[in-house]
Amino acid sequence: MSWKKALGLVFALAFAAVGAIAITIIVISSDLPEIVTLDKYKPLLVSEVFDRKNQKIGEFFREKRVLTPYNEIPKIVVQAFIAAEDSTFFEHGGINYVAILRAMIANLRAGERVQGASTITQQVARTLLLSRKKTYTRKIKEAILSLRMEEALSKEDILFLYLNQIYLGQGAYGVGSAARIYFRKDLKDITLSEAALLAGMPKAPSRFSPIYNPSRAKQRQKYVLSRMAEENFVAEADAENAGAETLQVYVRKNFKELAPFYIETIRQMLVKHLGEERVLDEGIKVYTGLDLQKQREAQTQVRNGLRDLDKRQGFRGPEKKLTTPEEVAAFLLEERNNLIDETSPVRLLRPDGTFEDKKPLNLSGKDEEGSPLANIRDYLSIDQIVSAVVTQVDDKWGLVYVRFAESKGLIDIETMDWARKPNPEVHYQWSKIKKPSEALAKGDVVQVRITGSKFYSSRINKELMELKKSIARTKKPFERPEELPEFAEYANVELEQEPTAEAALISFDQKTSDVVAMVGGYDFEKSQFNRAIQAARQTGSSFKSLVYAAALDKGFTPSTQILDAPIVFEEEDKSIEVPEGEEAVIKKWKPTNHSKRFGGDILFRNALIQSKNIPAVKVLKDIGIDWVAEYARRLGIFSHLNMDYTLALGSSGVTLYEMTKVFSEFGRMGKRIRPVMIHKVEDKDGQVILENISLDERFEVELEALDEQFNQKRDEYYQALEEEKKKEQEAKAMAEGSGESTPASTVEQKTVPTEKPNYFKKPPFFFDDPEQLIRPTTAFLITSLLQGVIEDDHGTGRLARSLGRPVAGKTGTTNGYYDAWFVGYSTDFSTGVWVGYDNEASLGKGEVGGRSALPIWLEYMKFVHEGLPIRNFTAPEGIVFANIDSETGKLASSSSNEVVKQAFLEGTEPQVEDTTTPGQGDTEADDNFYKEDLSE
Repeated sequence: MSWKKALGLVFALAFAAVGAIAITIIVISSDLPEIVTLDKYKPLLVSEVFDRKNQKIGEFFREKRVLTPYNEIPKIVVQAFIAAEDSTFFEHGGINYVAILRAMIANLRAGERVQGASTITQQVARTLLLSRKKTYTRKIKEAILSLRMEEALSKEDILFLYLNQIYLGQGAYGVGSAARIYFRKDLKDITLSEAALLAGMPKAPSRFSPIYNPSRAKQRQKYVLSRMAEENFVAEADAENAGAETLQVYVRKNFKELAPFYIETIRQMLVKHLGEERVLDEGIKVYTGLDLQKQREAQTQVRNGLRDLDKRQGFRGPEKKLTTPEEVAAFLLEERNNLIDETSPVRLLRPDGTFEDKKPLNLSGKDEEGSPLANIRDYLSIDQIVSAVVTQVDDKWGLVYVRFAESKGLIDIETMDWARKPNPEVHYQWSKIKKPSEALAKGDVVQVRITGSKFYSSRINKELMELKKSIARTKKPFERPEELPEFAEYANVELEQEPTAEAALISFDQKTSDVVAMVGGYDFEKSQFNRAIQAARQTGSSFKSLVYAAALDKGFTPSTQILDAPIVFEEEDKSIEVPEGEEAVIKKWKPTNHSKRFGGDILFRNALIQSKNIPAVKVLKDIGIDWVAEYARRLGIFSHLNMDYTLALGSSGVTLYEMTKVFSEFGRMGKRIRPVMIHKVEDKDGQVILENISLDERFEVELEALDEQFNQKRDEYYQALEEEKKKEQEAKAMAEGSGESTPASTVEQKTVPTEKPNYFKKPPFFFDDPEQLIRPTTAFLITSLLQGVIEDDHGTGRLARSLGRPVAGKTGTTNGYYDAWFVGYSTDFSTGVWVGYDNEASLGKGEVGGRSALPIWLEYMKFVHEGLPIRNFTAPEGIVFANIDSETGKLASSSSNEVVKQAFLEGTEPQVEDTTTPGQGDTEADDNFYKEDLSE
């Protein structure tokens, strides 16, 4: 082949190659996305959640970003990123061909990819418009888009997109978000040293993270500073000084710790209204009814209450056992470092790339100069729970020696005598351990609570005093036993363990209807199941409040006598299918009181106050199961109700949310509460897009069904009333036409029953105000009775008296101690607490609502009422008060042993003074009346 032909072939092949490349570019270009302009830039933004005092309590996001306009980004930040990523940014047209050639040569020499050449423009094109999949096609697309972007946008616009879009680790997207996360400051306040640290991260946010890889982060920061000096953005001396600074960096704040169950409930409700994309991506602002301080207290008291309960259940043993000194040292070092990290989110990044506070473990108890160190180091605090290892067990003196982090402590047997082996059938008071070795041994890893900086034991001090006196009688000098340590060198600690039971708390502001606190369980990270609104549990005696309220609208009064005596009920067992023609299976049920004793005649008020079971069942029998169920439905109970006599004792599974609403409505004098979760939602521009969202919306289907049933009954009632009136008018017209007269009594008898006052016959739920659910007088009467549960010496909730203000409430305990309840309210707040196991196991013998749930309720209510004026419940019109004999219910006299001031519906108060001899009871005729009406 001649050289001419060869040259022609080369030109032909080259032309074909250029053509192929051109065609490829044309094909690829035809499928490119549209260039992003500033008006079309819709970055994913962080949605923020605030409490009712505008304190931030949470966030929703896919990408944590704070959008910052270019003119608000400090010049030093722009320069740092340009120096680190693309020093010729303002000169090139989107692609740096010199950098590409340089990278190709470096990569060929190394035999692998060691250097990149992407410009900032290419990074924006890749991030906003393309996938991160590494292919030649994507690189071509990236180059074409970069050229187009340079034509369509200014350099400042491209930098705006870049600096707001890049990922910088710890969930931070964009420099605005990164400044807040890493330095807890606004971007405008960032320093040269901080700007360089951020600018070093885009290449590999994890590898150059100042939190997780401080050494590499510091090296990268110094590289950026040197590049800034080379580009004359800063003086060389300023760059060196910035690199020599100790930087204060922060671990990202975890808002989930503040109100996790509340926030998750909010998120679900918002997604239903606005859709997930808008909630997670569009930077909305959500203003809620939660009160952060009250929420924190609620979580604290739930945790404390469960830990106290757990101790009463017994000790389940150590978390693990360490057998060698090396294992102990490693455990203590890890625990120390974790405690330091948990105590403060700040990390001091030194110039050498290490954290200032990560020093070697010091177990000597002395500092570098030989001075004693504090037993409670600066990363520890009183009342903190930490992991510790047992180093010695001393049965003679009843002491357990432990080490935790760099400190050492002592556990006194008096504070760990609860550590028996768990047995729910044995009351905790009767099975305490006598020696610490019954529970612990050397090497055991356990939880301890730090209770003091120096150990103190009144028990040991007393023993030492007795020993001193004994030795003094022998005329010998007293010497402290050698086996006893110097107590001042040990912290005072107590044995703890992680609870296995669960609890829930929900609290409403009675005036604003805000849901101010919601705790759905012990630890949201372990279980997201929200027991405050999702767990339908048997309510026990707390449901009696509904039974007694319903009875007040059926003619019962606080002084009505009920016979507390054994009774057996027989009813058809509908759970068993019986062949046609055969007799139904009859089951028998014999209710009994918790005490297993019967008290004879007892007042209506006292039966509720003392939570007697048999009187509650007899009241239910008298007024009817359907009536109580209807009453419960009207007050918002939508859970399934057991339509038998066990209904009176709380056999039905009901949520804490429903029960707390009912009690709240009692305290609001029968007015409906629609618990407010969200006050308003604003979009990123500040426009209100949602307002006044109630937690009721989560149960919209169930509550609407209740309203429909009620409206139907109301319509039927008024329709029947109209028909009755129409018949009366027709009868009257006919009588007038025939010349006969209709006795007035005939008309009255049709509308006014003679056996009971008209008041109790009219439906109690129909009011001009649709938000009025039951009569204010009835709500006040049941409130006064529930106050007695707390104020009366025999009340099951008398522990709540220490709150020091008028409150009403009711305990609840189910069979086998499976569930413990306390629901109560003041004029300011209504709060419910439930305690139990998810798998419905016994909490332990004696774990009634007054012991397991009430202490949580009480401590929380003490906090939320702090500083509030003491207010009593205001009696509505139609209520009168009378001093009655607590035993007979008649007007008190000089012979009364105990006198109580009791509220009554006007006209139902006792009119006769008690004249019986104390202990003699009422007349035989009265006894027969009660038995005839309320028992068989």
